[in-house]
This record gives sequence, C-alpha cells and structure tokens, in this order.
Amino acid sequence: MKKLTYLLMACLCMTLWSCGEESNETPSMDVTTSFEGRLSGSEESFLATEGEEVDKFYKKTEFKDNDGLIICNHYFASWGFGGGFTYTNTTDTETPGFNNLSAITARGKFGTTYLTSCSNSFNTAKITIADPAKYAFKGAWVTNTTYDYLAIKDGNDGSATVQGPFEAGDWFKLTAVGHRADESEVGRVDYYLADFRDGKQIIVNTWEWFDWSALKDAAYITFELSSSDNGEYGMNTPAYFSLDGVTLTQK
Repeated sequence: MKKLTYLLMACLCMTLWSCGEESNETPSMDVTTSFEGRLSGSEESFLATEGEEVDKFYKKTEFKDNDGLIICNHYFASWGFGGGFTYTNTTDTETPGFNNLSAITARGKFGTTYLTSCSNSFNTAKITIADPAKYAFKGAWVTNTTYDYLAIKDGNDGSATVQGPFEAGDWFKLTAVGHRADESEVGRVDYYLADFRDGKQIIVNTWEWFDWSALKDAAYITFELSSSDNGEYGMNTPAYFSLDGVTLTQK
C-alpha cells in the first residue's frame, strides 16, 4: 500500500512539474484585420479626397484597418481608384471592366467589407505592419476580382484588351514580396489565381488562404502580378485581386 502511495505521489509531482514547464511558454497569438463597418452604405468603395500629389494624374494616401494593425497604400485620381488598395462592399459578379471593384465572391471571407487591389509598376500595392516589433505577417485570404475573373474566363475585360479566354498553358500569378524596413528583400511567395498549366483549368472564385509565413521577417509586403497573356504594353490580364482577413502573429 505504501509503495502504491509513493507511486501516486511521484506521478502527481511529475504532472505538476510538467504543467509548470508548459505555463512558462508564451503561445503565439494571431490577430486578424477587419474593415467591417467603415462604409456607410451598400455597394460602396473607399475613395480618398485628399492626398500627396504623385504626378499630374495621381495622388496617394494611406489607411489603416479598424484596429490600426496594418497600413495600406491608396492611389486615386479624378476618375476614381488608381491603385494600391481600397476597401469595398460591392457585390457585382457580372459586370466586366475596371470600374467594378467587386470580388468574384460578392462578399468578404468574414463579412461584407474586404480589400481590393490594383498593383502595377507605377502604383504598386503595399501593406505595412504598424508595429513590426510586436507583429509578423502570417497570411491572408485571397480571391479574384470580377474584373480579372471575367477577363480570364470569358475573354471579356470590358475593353477588348485581353487576347481571349485562357487556354491550356496560361496562368495568372500573384506574388507577395517581403521587405525589411531598410527596403532589402526578405523573400517572395506566389499564389496562382488562375492556372491552366499541366492539364489544370483553375480560376479561383472562392476565398483561399495565401500563406505569408515565409515573410515573417518583413516590415512590409508589396504585390506583383504576372500573366501568360502579355502584349506590346505589358500584361493584358487585369492587374487586380482581392484580400480579406490579413493575419498577423504576435512575436
């Protein structure tokens, strides 16, 4: 009986010691950004009215998410959104053309409001961590906009710029490029928003996870888009995509 008592006491001590060890560990905590409630009505998109002049066409400014975790750049012109990011609650999945900023999903992953981006060599989209000493990038949910989805699927971009629907071998790729605060590059991660290579016929029309954990040392991320459909003046595929639920991990 004494041996059994000693054995039980030993097991209890080991359990308490183990729990004590675990309690000293600080689990990482993820935080997800949101822009919900920022727009006063339905079928709206954010468009700035004041900003720094970039050239004779564009001005630029920045905006943060509801909790001030990230900073998104925003270009605008007299005719509307000009690049970087905007937040929107638009739901149009049928109208082709650049004036339609809707995601092909017609809503966000977690609500009605999400980010839509236009990114090119002139007005490159950029997301910066507001407090990089505290947080690191983990990832985001991504999908196509109606604009690029219809251009890829039907060859209809509203302006006859694309060469037609995607065929075997075609592709449309989003690249997230991580940068340190000194602008040096951390790394790159790719996500194919459309992939017709190797017998595939994929055009993303749902929210899919885009893993940025390889860019955890980045202070900010810029976004590049590339395609198999190119012409004399560059890429024909509309340089648009949508994001929601940008997620950071607490260091």
